[in-house]
Amino acid sequence: MEMPSRESYPMPVDWLCTPEASLMNSTGWWGALALAALLATSAAAAKEWKMVRLGTDATYAPFESVDPSGRIVGFEIDYAMALCAKMKVTCTFQNQDWDGIIPALLAGKFDVIFSSMNITAERARKVLFSDMYYATTPVFAAAAGNASDDVSPAALEGKTIGTQSSTIHANYLETFYENSTIKLYPTQDEPNLDLASGRIDYVVGDSLVEADFIEKKGNGCCRVVARIKRIDEIHGPGVGAAFRPADAELKDMFNKAIAEADADGTFNRLQARYFKEDIRGK
Repeated sequence: MEMPSRESYPMPVDWLCTPEASLMNSTGWWGALALAALLATSAAAAKEWKMVRLGTDATYAPFESVDPSGRIVGFEIDYAMALCAKMKVTCTFQNQDWDGIIPALLAGKFDVIFSSMNITAERARKVLFSDMYYATTPVFAAAAGNASDDVSPAALEGKTIGTQSSTIHANYLETFYENSTIKLYPTQDEPNLDLASGRIDYVVGDSLVEADFIEKKGNGCCRVVARIKRIDEIHGPGVGAAFRPADAELKDMFNKAIAEADADGTFNRLQARYFKEDIRGK
């Protein structure tokens, strides 16, 4: 989340060329026709993408959430639809809980994860990532009445810090805050609500997600107390779309569309509609 034409495998040169000569020499045109049929079958195995199913955890406003009418909305939804238009494919969205989102992709429940997933080495062992398309800053949030901006591990010893599980934020806390109580939740909304009600002391999350919560749901409960510098080994370069390892051609289609959205100003127009800062991260 700050945390989706099939690959046509090239044939070895000696396999492609040698049988052709052999078939032409030994069986004439019948052999040539057989080889042509084999090559046509292999080419047909590459999928022509006309519909793409995107999986998202729609609990992460303002990037993806469910509106009162039940529609999945947000910056990433609008951006994904713009990319789909450039690729000339029909895209649909499926709501999927965060902890199960990679297994669901690999099981074929949808084709792409498009859900504020940060590109990390651990995840890249399971999925292919597109080029990075946005990067934001992680932050600490605390109760509005907490006057301290010191969020060092020593200062937060014994404090309870909440964040969403299976995220870069959880990895960051588990790496540096071993003397704090780290409480993990299925969604980011849940630690934010616990912070607002005083059940935990701090939350770590994405700067824009925290700002959105404080403004729209927090009723003045909380404030951002510190920004966290991104660490490559934990946070990675930013957010990308994730694909099954066999779907490199689909990944390439998305990368081309991402580049086009940068070049023609699509990304900038969309981010200006949602944010007061540049999140492109390039």
